[in-house]
Amino acid sequence: MAKTKFPLFDTGAIIQYRREIQSSKNLISKMRLSMVVFYELTATTIDQSHLKLYENWRILFNQQGLLFTPTMLDWNETAKLIRRLRFGQKTASHGKTPKLNHAHELQNDALIARTSRLHDCYIVTTDVDDFSHFLPFMKKLEIVSADDFFN
Repeated sequence: MAKTKFPLFDTGAIIQYRREIQSSKNLISKMRLSMVVFYELTATTIDQSHLKLYENWRILFNQQGLLFTPTMLDWNETAKLIRRLRFGQKTASHGKTPKLNHAHELQNDALIARTSRLHDCYIVTTDVDDFSHFLPFMKKLEIVSADDFFN
């Protein structure tokens, strides 16, 4: 029997589709979140009511064991991935990749991608292009456009 995969939302998807997420108890019970996303939400939210909502979600997801925090190993493996992207290194199955000068800007997305793979989730994102950079290096990484997910 195949294991059910759950959606792991990135920051952009939560911001853009917050109302849809809030209104669906069924969706909230199935989704997963990364502490990296809560970092980004907390650091960028200027509205106090949204900050309180996100804090309540963080507590709820943590209590239910559905909030994933990167470990020391996750940080180390993500650093290696960013280095591979930055210098255009070879992959086992895709050959040499082009250099990606802005790879360091994808650190948080790379942590989210690693989290999704380790916890058997797929990523729901508004930044499909950014997450696609990881595909040659991460087997079984699944990316779904937030627009497709919600429509």
